[in-house]
Amino acid sequence: MDPVARLAQESLKDTLGQTVVVENIAGAATVIAGAETLKSPADGHTMLMIANSFAANITLRARTADWQRAFAPVVQATVVPHVLVVAPSLKTDWVGFVKRLRESGGAMTYGSPGIGTSPHLGSEHFLRLIGGKAVHAPYNGTAQLFVDLFAGRIDFALSNLPDVVQAIDEGKLLALAVTADKRVRELPKVPTFAELGQPDLLSDSWFGIMVRRDTPVPAREALERAWLTALTRPDVRERLQGLSFTVLARPGAEFETVIDRYVSTYATIIKESGISVQQ
Repeated sequence: MDPVARLAQESLKDTLGQTVVVENIAGAATVIAGAETLKSPADGHTMLMIANSFAANITLRARTADWQRAFAPVVQATVVPHVLVVAPSLKTDWVGFVKRLRESGGAMTYGSPGIGTSPHLGSEHFLRLIGGKAVHAPYNGTAQLFVDLFAGRIDFALSNLPDVVQAIDEGKLLALAVTADKRVRELPKVPTFAELGQPDLLSDSWFGIMVRRDTPVPAREALERAWLTALTRPDVRERLQGLSFTVLARPGAEFETVIDRYVSTYATIIKESGISVQQ
């Protein structure tokens, strides 16, 4: 999240005519930052940057169950595609991999950086879409996940594009598909899930801006314009794309539709899989 906010910071300052401070508040998948935002005045001076975890937390955490009503979307800024990567020791292609997931009876394993993260929920969505089974191996971040994936101790993972490009280039991982609208420049030979017949998969890492829903409409509209201006600046876009972000620059109304879709899909996955996190 941090690079998106900091790269837009100067443009926001110029458009809004006031200093913009980026404050990192870590903890509980933006729950702590969201709670602080709700304590701030509803005047547009405090914005919350969110990721997919916002949509997951509506179902996962009791204290955030009403946050769709508490917050209003301003802009969906960027997205990072996920790449389906497997251990080279599997010696498989897409067709063979899907066949194994369908026929192994749950003997295969996949890793994620944690319970309820977008790679976790994306992997569960993928398994449902193809009719496959696999055991989830949650990690605390990605460092040990990749060690185990390189060694073949787990079979596959959906991972953020910039986290796996080098390992793919070095032959440490095999990429089977990418969750983007079109093939990505970093991996031009890797097909999209849509090309492989799975256009409905929700697995990526997006980032957007929210404010308290009771923020006056003129203030929300001013923030939306400022963010859209920042995200369409060539220098900002170029630097974000250099970090493997796809710039979306979707206005608040469109972003709300996206959030609704993720909340609904994640809720089904979480409830059917019995996924829970420490509150």
